[in-house]
Amino acid sequence: MMGAVLTKGEAAKATALDNFWGPNFPNRHRKNLSFGGSDSASTSDHFAAVLGLPSLQHYTNEGVEFESGISFMTPGATVMSPFSFIKNGIPAPQQSHHSQISAFMKLFYKDCFSFHDCGRNKVLQKAIVYMDQPGFNDYKYSLLHTKSISEVSKLVPDVVETIKSSIEQLIKDAEAKHFVVTGITPMGCLPGFRTMFPEDDNSRKIKYHKGLNLFATLHNDHLWQALEELRLKYTEVEIIYADYYKALMAVVRNHAFLGFKTKTLMKVCCGSAGCGPFNFDPLKQCGEKGVVACSDRASHIHWDGFRLTVEASKNMIDTLFSKKGFVFPEFKFEQDLHVAAAKGHHSKVYGLFRDGLRHLLELHANNAVDY
Repeated sequence: MMGAVLTKGEAAKATALDNFWGPNFPNRHRKNLSFGGSDSASTSDHFAAVLGLPSLQHYTNEGVEFESGISFMTPGATVMSPFSFIKNGIPAPQQSHHSQISAFMKLFYKDCFSFHDCGRNKVLQKAIVYMDQPGFNDYKYSLLHTKSISEVSKLVPDVVETIKSSIEQLIKDAEAKHFVVTGITPMGCLPGFRTMFPEDDNSRKIKYHKGLNLFATLHNDHLWQALEELRLKYTEVEIIYADYYKALMAVVRNHAFLGFKTKTLMKVCCGSAGCGPFNFDPLKQCGEKGVVACSDRASHIHWDGFRLTVEASKNMIDTLFSKKGFVFPEFKFEQDLHVAAAKGHHSKVYGLFRDGLRHLLELHANNAVDY
């Protein structure tokens, strides 16, 4: 759920409950982060790459150093507690955001009488906590357990309130000062959800599930309001909202320009060929027998039913930095981070290309119609 923390100054640094970049990270090329042999990479990994930050070590790795950056990412972790699911008639998930918070605080308190005495809070004061799509797994998990969109929509207030409480805990207990919190992507554009909630698209040209996208918008609106309340309460804390919904829609609408094939726009790369309109079988995961990866990964947006390909993730994250309403408020640390990125793996030529690409994305996105 939580993504990364970046510090201001001559070098960029970062921390997160999914990820933490410390102040002394080495200036090296990033490595692609993949899960289970997939070609899907975490969006926080690409977020780090854009800013010239290194890939993170998981907190369970031997010899992991606080100062070099740590990942607390737990695949499938939900925001709500297991009890919250049970009371709504849903089996308890194996991992929750609470376990991430606990691991985060335990590591930070390690060898310290108190968090405030060990000096690590000073690092967090110059860092950015990146919270990556908090709540998405809660909704996905609930929908996979046969709950309707209407039923799951009733979970939104509790999910958002838990996100809000988590941010407050990090502000109060860890003295974090900078947050980037993302909304969730348009769920109605993801093949996994489209398979679960099929619609007859023959009579219309729209290629997404309107109800699911409206649901994603409902969550994002609630999250926006919660973050605004936190900004008013903690005026000294920088809390940025990153609009994944709008950013991914811009990528999808401009897919041909970005090199993604129209004929495979809604098809998964790693799936079962001929299995429905999306090549996605909900009973088989990528890597299992009969589920193979496509040969042209870079031309696909969707890796599997619920995750993006590396190229799609890169384009979505890059779009966030286009300065056209994809983040609010604008990054105050952006200039420092661009300096760090220039010293890192991004070349000057790539930087110029990227800036031009953003401008074109903005033009296309502002003039696009529903695809």
